[in-house]
Order: sequence, then structure tokens, then C-alpha cells
Amino acid sequence: MSSVSSKSQVAKSPKQFQLPAVLNDELRAQALYAPFRERSVNPENYDSKMKFWKDIILEFCLHRGSSTFSKYELLQTFSIGQRVPSCLDTVIGEMQRSGLIRPRLEYEYDPSNGWTGWAVLRFWKNPLHKIKNAVLSPNSAQQDHMFVHLTAMKKYCNDLQAIFENPPFSGAIFCYEELKNSIFASTKMSEDCLVLCLQTLSCQNKIGLHYRQNVDGNNNQIIHLVKIPSASHPSVIINESDIGLHNLHTTRQLLLKQLENLEFQVAENEEKARQYIKENKRLLAKTYLRKKHLLEKSHAKRSDALHNIESLMSNLDDAKHNGVILDAYKYGTKALQEILKSSNLTYDNVEEIVSDLRETIDTNSDLQEIIAKTSTSECLSTEEEDELERELKGLFADQAAASSPIIPGKAPANDSQITQPQKIEISDAELIAMLDELEVEQKTPANSFSVSEATI
Repeated sequence: MSSVSSKSQVAKSPKQFQLPAVLNDELRAQALYAPFRERSVNPENYDSKMKFWKDIILEFCLHRGSSTFSKYELLQTFSIGQRVPSCLDTVIGEMQRSGLIRPRLEYEYDPSNGWTGWAVLRFWKNPLHKIKNAVLSPNSAQQDHMFVHLTAMKKYCNDLQAIFENPPFSGAIFCYEELKNSIFASTKMSEDCLVLCLQTLSCQNKIGLHYRQNVDGNNNQIIHLVKIPSASHPSVIINESDIGLHNLHTTRQLLLKQLENLEFQVAENEEKARQYIKENKRLLAKTYLRKKHLLEKSHAKRSDALHNIESLMSNLDDAKHNGVILDAYKYGTKALQEILKSSNLTYDNVEEIVSDLRETIDTNSDLQEIIAKTSTSECLSTEEEDELERELKGLFADQAAASSPIIPGKAPANDSQITQPQKIEISDAELIAMLDELEVEQKTPANSFSVSEATI
């Protein structure tokens, strides 16, 4: 086969997946599609070829938005004309041994790869599937051998969990069909991959699933409800109250759509009645008016039903909050009881301690009074000492005043206080007597004179 023909065959490969350009090389494509030789012959070539197929199978799964594949799908996708990859058995076996893929049948019953799933598969599911494959056609049995690519599955689970952490998904319960439409609108994922991702997240206790019987009549169960936890409501268990609340939400939405449709029909019949009145067709107008009245009665009944459902939903919400409050009371009471018990706080114990405290306070008051009396006597002794000191200073002041000359107009000074000089009044006779008592020293004969003369 020439290189030109090979290029044309690559271009005609399925539109869902574009084959890599390396397969345009005839020799390289022949080497990659050939069966594997022993690794000991050329380890580098063996590892390079194995890595090529592992990477391209992962790209194939991600391109389809799926985490599963089969050997049949790989043969259909990677065949180039008459050339088919003859090494897929070795690649699939190596990927399974290295833990990159797992059989889908095994993964569905045990996503966590534990001992319980192994026992179920070993003694129950695998024997049943062997019998089924023996009865079915070879093509059906061949398509039943599906594998789950764990790397692709992990990526899709992480993407799905990131979507669930944001509103309106966080803390809500969704019907599977409603959730599927919302997921498909925001991400590229097949429905088969979505189901496996939901089962994986449920096995990891990150979401809750509720199943129901398939309406087709077989015994298969399909996902009915999906409960997504939140920080305030971390539980993933779907109980009867969750199912009932979801049914109320579903009924409410159905009633809203019916009321909207009835309002449209009422307006339409009224418009037709007006039109027939204009055309003077009274019987037809009366017929549409009668139909309008019937629709209005039906609208009133559904409005009452919607009001009852909304009231019931409001009561359920209030009851849920009341339950939370009651739980808070219960936990608070239990905590307080444990604290009282651990602290030995009983009525008798507290009463005894308070009584002892009162007696101690009374005793302390008596002691304070005794100490206060003792301090008063000490204070009186100190006052006596201060009085003695003042009297002693007064005696010293009197002695100093007696020894110092008295200056007229100036009172003797005291240590404690200094008085202002007082005005002295002297009569003429006293002044003359004082002058007579004065003696004047005679320095020169010219200046000597008698006292009598000076007096005259």
C-alpha cells in the first residue's frame, strides 16, 4: 500500500476522532500496527509503542466524552483501509495489569475495587454473564466486553464534582432527567459516562442516589433521584422525607405549567367568543363562553391545590428548622448537664459553699473592726506626741525672746509666725524723760554742752 493511499485512508477515518498525523507515514504506521515482540529484544521500541497506544486510547475516550471503550470500538476507529491494529490485545492486557483500566462489569459493582465487589463478581455476576454470553450472539458478547479508563473516569468525576459545588446544584435534590439536561448543557459528557460518574461519586459518599424500577418491564433499576450535599446539609442519605419533598416540588412545577396553559386557553376562548359575537353567531359565542367557564373552574381548583402544596412545603420547611432548633436545645442541655456533673455543681453543694462564704465574710468583718480600734488608739498616741513637740517649740521660742533685745516697734519673732510691727504712742513727758537718760560723748570742747542746755 502506497503512502498516498494511506493518507487518503486516514482522511476517511471517522469524524468523531481524528487519527494522529504520525500514521500518515507508511513505515511508522506498519510498525505501530504490528504485533508486539518480546520486550527483551528492544525495550526502548516496546515502551515507545506501548506509550503511543495508551495515550491515543485516552484521547479517544476524552474526545467522545466517555470513560469506557471496547476492543471492537478501537478496531472500528483505528482501522486504516484493510490494515487493523494487531497489537490491541497486548495493549489492553498491559493497561489492565498496570491499573489503568478495569472491566466495566467489575467496575459497576465495585468502583472502589474492594473485597466485597470481588466476591460478588467471583461467585455470582461472572457466572451469570458467562451463561448470557453463551446464549447471545457473538457480536453481542463481543460488545459486552467493555473497559473503564480510570484516568478519564477520574477527570470526569472531578469536573462533575466541581459543578455540584456551585448553585443551584449544591444542597439540592434533582430528578435524574433534570440533572442530565443541566449537565449536558454545560459540559461534554455522554450519558453512559454520566451514569458511571454518579455511581462512582455515590460510592465515595460524595452524593446520594435513589433508584427506581425501569418502566420497560425488565428488572433493571435506573437512577431516579440525585442528592447533592452542601456545607450546611452534608448528609447524602435520601430518606422518605426527601422523596416526599421532591414529589411536592415536582407536583408544584406541574401545576404551574397547567395553570399557565389554562390561562392561555381561557384567553383564547374569550377572544373567540368576542369574535363570534361580532359576527352575530350567538350560539357559537355561547359555546365558547361555556367552555371558558369550565376552564376557569378547573383553574380555580388547580390554584387551590397549588396553594395547599405551597402551604405544606412551607410547613415542612418550618418543621425542619424547628427540628434544628430543638436539636440545639437538646445538645445544649446535655452539654450543660455534663459540665455541672464534672464540676460537682449540685444544689446541696452550692448551698453549703454559699453558707460557708457568708460565715467567712462575717468573720472578716469582725476582724476588720478589731483592727480599726487598734489603729484608733495608735492615732491618739501620735497626737499626744505632736502636742508635746509643739509645747517644746514654744518653750524654746520664749527663751529666745527673753535673751534677745527688744526693739521698739518690732515684736519678738517666733518660729511659727512673724507679727507685723505695731505703732508705739509716746507722750511729751515720756520723751523728755528718755532724753534725760541719754548720755552724749563729748568729743570737742566746742561741742560740749550740758543736758539741761540741750533740753532748753
